[in-house]
Amino acid sequence: MTRIAVLGAGGVGSAAARFLAREGHEVTVLEQFETDHDRGSSYGTSRIIRKTYTDGFYTALMGEAYPLWDELEREAGESLFARTGGLFFGPEDHPELAAVRRALKDNGVPFEELEPSTCARRFPRLQLLPGEAGVFEREAGFLRASACVRANLRLATAHGARVRSRTPVEGLEPRPGGIRLTLAGGEALEIDRLVVTAGPWTARLLAPFVTLPFTVTRQVYCHFEPEAPLADFGAERFPVWIDLATNFYGFPHDGQSPGVKVAWHMPGTPTDPDQVDWTLHEEDREPLRRYCAGHLPGLSSRTAYEKVCLYTMTPDSDFVVDHLPGEPRVTLVGGLSGHGFKFTVLLGRIAAWMATDRKVPWELSRFAL
Repeated sequence: MTRIAVLGAGGVGSAAARFLAREGHEVTVLEQFETDHDRGSSYGTSRIIRKTYTDGFYTALMGEAYPLWDELEREAGESLFARTGGLFFGPEDHPELAAVRRALKDNGVPFEELEPSTCARRFPRLQLLPGEAGVFEREAGFLRASACVRANLRLATAHGARVRSRTPVEGLEPRPGGIRLTLAGGEALEIDRLVVTAGPWTARLLAPFVTLPFTVTRQVYCHFEPEAPLADFGAERFPVWIDLATNFYGFPHDGQSPGVKVAWHMPGTPTDPDQVDWTLHEEDREPLRRYCAGHLPGLSSRTAYEKVCLYTMTPDSDFVVDHLPGEPRVTLVGGLSGHGFKFTVLLGRIAAWMATDRKVPWELSRFAL
């Protein structure tokens, strides 16, 4: 039995812990805050899941992730994935729209072409402008992010993992016989292998060993109150969506939070994860309001709920999945760059394999540090 610690209990860490504990390892999950906290990148009621990417590499990987999400739902015995379909649109001649079609065709993912009048009939609360076109992927939807994290941790615990919240790690020391972690208060924990999935705090934790190409950015999203009946924005009548030209995106009403969520996938202001401005300001809301006015008839400019979260960006928006240089006993996953939650169950599977010297059955050299 291998003693393995997982640092960070977000999307990837919770999944890695579940797989490792299920396989019989002695797993300790260390989380500096409460589990399912709202200071990182894995909290909330909705994250888009899709195979629609401009890059077929990610489309192919999502083909591997979907069965793992289905498995998690079965094991957890609860609904974690709302299959609403997804509309991905932009100007008819936009290169990203062409790239999306190509990636879906190359990977055998079915989709429909929608032009503005067709979209208006099917989704009257999502308006394509003249000259725009859309691709509808029926398999897309949204994941209930916090519920996914909690389910992974609950199952990990059921398989014997120990989850320690409010337990910051102050240092790590590779030794010939293992790895020593120094916890807050001076407690030492001796382990054989380490998986670092600490999100915005990963670079700081590993700074004594490697300089990671991570930039933490402050991001916002708003849920707007509808003026039309809320049912018009329900999951049966309204898809998840991404405007490929502007990077605005949104969701149907998720049935749990008030209003309708709209956000902007544009890296925000770089920030220290321990000194984030958690207050939304008018300049945060205004781009979202302007977008809603043009494409989302039936939404008001009033916010029903709003939130600040964090991205951990890499220069090319690819993830980092690798061993610590010169130290194969330490596996790190990070830099999910604002599009990674849908991959977290797969990245947790990969991290668990890497931590136990098992071969990963996919070519992931793009994710090498």
